Amino acid sequence: MKYPTESEVQKLGPVVRGLATFILFCGLLAGAGLGVAVVTEPFHPLVFVGVIIIGLLVHVSGSVVFKGYAPKYLLFAHGSK
Repeated sequence: MKYPTESEVQKLGPVVRGLATFILFCGLLAGAGLGVAVVTEPFHPLVFVGVIIIGLLVHVSGSVVFKGYAPKYLLFAHGSK
């Protein structure tokens, strides 16, 4: 399967980037909350699931906010030029 490149797809518009900014803010806030919980609460293995989910959320939304494109593995969701 051939993945499209950034030159083959449209850049995301300001509305989508604004929503991604909100998601990025919420993800960073959740990460801070998870960090506080790791320090103050007893250990629970579900912390690793939270770290993975929050990490992926911040990675994708940060890529959309700062570059205007989704990560390479999600470029198929963009419209073509």
